Amino acid sequence: LIFVDFSDAPANTTVEDHYTAISTAPAEFFKTISYGKLNLELVPLLDKFYRMPAESTSYNYSRGLTTEAHLKYINDALTAVGPSVSFAGIDVLYVLPAKYADQISTSTSTAVDVIAADGSVIGNSITYGQDLYFSWGSKTINHETGHTMGLPDLYPYGVGDVWQWVGGFDIMGLIGGQSPDYFAWHKWQLNWIADGQVDCVADAGTTTHRVGPIEVEGETAKVIAVPVNGTTFVMAEVRSSLGVNTDACGTGVLLYTADSATGSGDGPIRVIDSKPGSGGCKASQGGELNDAPLKAGESWDTGLGVVFTVLEQDGDEFVVQVERKV
Repeated sequence: LIFVDFSDAPANTTVEDHYTAISTAPAEFFKTISYGKLNLELVPLLDKFYRMPAESTSYNYSRGLTTEAHLKYINDALTAVGPSVSFAGIDVLYVLPAKYADQISTSTSTAVDVIAADGSVIGNSITYGQDLYFSWGSKTINHETGHTMGLPDLYPYGVGDVWQWVGGFDIMGLIGGQSPDYFAWHKWQLNWIADGQVDCVADAGTTTHRVGPIEVEGETAKVIAVPVNGTTFVMAEVRSSLGVNTDACGTGVLLYTADSATGSGDGPIRVIDSKPGSGGCKASQGGELNDAPLKAGESWDTGLGVVFTVLEQDGDEFVVQVERKV
């Protein structure tokens, strides 16, 4: 984790001031949502801001930054550090700019290898922008680090609101959403949820399932997965206000589709709105889709040959009936 500044945007605070804001919260977030399986260890260079060899205005740094321009920025940062620092054993390079270096506006990541001056090859790099300081805070670290684990952006790259597909669910969508814990689909991919905690419904008929909240570790199933074609599942998971979701206004059984053939920014996960037109809750944290989870006694036909009915709530767990038509 290195801190950089520029001749046209010199740091006006200390490295320690910058680091304090992110020193513990991102690691605690990951520890909680992974049930203790992921340990994010930040290794900061706290001796100084390393002066970039070019002015901040020269990098054309903005949303949509080209890979070539991004790599130049990263390599310039490594050049600024020089050979005196060992990057051996580092999985992800974090580059943080000085606060108020306004030209470095947004945060972005790349999985293109870069080579530090000491010869270490670093496979993932994340460069942070002013959004870390003034928009999203420390959760920006968690969002961007999610990309280094293979997770996609759940917001649209093109036209549309950032929350249009997943509301305020999952930090890979709206970073400031009301329910930022990862979807069970992502936790399953990361092996934080075991196969035995995924109730797969592959055959026609009616089945009943007990599902526990996604936010905390437990022995019950964490998600119901219903394959509807070669790449798409309809998923049902329980969202609560436990864990990192203390701000949640939408709790209950959340339904969504997950398509492994759809890429980042194109809507690989889409929440199914069981209350269309309601206006949702917490408009600034996801809005319309935030009240999508089903409560006890509610039912929803997905239109994909699968009907979900929430039979009861038992403490933090829910009993869900699945009717698969074909």
